[in-house]
Parts: sequence; C-alpha cells; structure tokens
Amino acid sequence: CNNNNNYGIYLYESSNNNTVTGNTCNNNSRGIRLDSSSDNTITDNTCNNNNNYGIYLYESSNNNTITGNTCNNNSYGICLYSSSNNTVTGNTCNNNSNIGIWLSSSSNNTVTGNNCNNNNNYGIYLYESSNNNTVTGNTCNNNSNIGIWLSSSSNNTVTGNNCNNNN
Repeated sequence: CNNNNNYGIYLYESSNNNTVTGNTCNNNSRGIRLDSSSDNTITDNTCNNNNNYGIYLYESSNNNTITGNTCNNNSYGICLYSSSNNTVTGNTCNNNSNIGIWLSSSSNNTVTGNNCNNNNNYGIYLYESSNNNTVTGNTCNNNSNIGIWLSSSSNNTVTGNNCNNNN
C-alpha cells in the first residue's frame, strides 16, 4: 500500500464491520484512514513513514478496535478526531515527528498498553474536549516535550502509565 499523496487503506462513510489485518501501509500521506466508519477491527498492521498519520479515525468513526499496530516515523502515529468508544491497545507509536497517539474532540475511548516513545512532541495527547477517556498502562518515555498531556479535556482516568525522561 504505497501511494505518496494519498492513503494506504481508506474506509469511507459507513464502511462498517470490516477487519483490516496484517497490511503494510508505508510512505503514504496517511497509512490507514477511517472516515465515519464504525465497528471495524484494525490489527497487526504496519503504518510507517507516512507524511501525516499512521492510522487516522475521523468524524464519527466509533466503536473500532485498534490493536497491535506499528505506527512509527509518521507525523502522528494514531489520531482519533471526533470519534468515540474506540479501543486503542497494544500499539507501537515511536519516533513520530509530532505525537504518538492524539485524541482530539474524542470521548469515551480506552487507550491502554501502548508504547509511545521518542516522539518529537508528545507521547499521548488528549486535546479539545476529549473527555471520559481511560489512559492506562502506556509507556511514554523520551518524548521531546511531554509523556501524556491533557488540554481542555475533563473526567479522564490516567493511571499506571510509565512516563520517564520526557523534556
């Protein structure tokens, strides 16, 4: 799945109940993108060296499971934008030029057991009304700014994470 200006895999508007497993989506604009698509399983994919996002859930992409993926050397490893009730577990999001895992206006998600190390800004970033999320058991070490940062986000549970040697 190599395409310098577009997507490796794109699930668009109501592409629901799909399983996307074992793909390599490197050197694209975005590795895997879900747009208004729910109840999908995204597992064991490699999404490295993409210009923007390794994996991107956009606008009402709800109830998805994102597990065991490798999203390194992108601008953002995994991003959820205006998407809720997703599970993001056991992913590796290292060496991204901006953020390992970014939730923006996304609530009621579970982010557990991910590795978000050596990113150029933040390991995990909850932004702009990302409320009622659970962030547990993640490793966010050696990031250029902050291991886990919450900005304008409320009622989140952040427990049992390892956040060492961040600037």
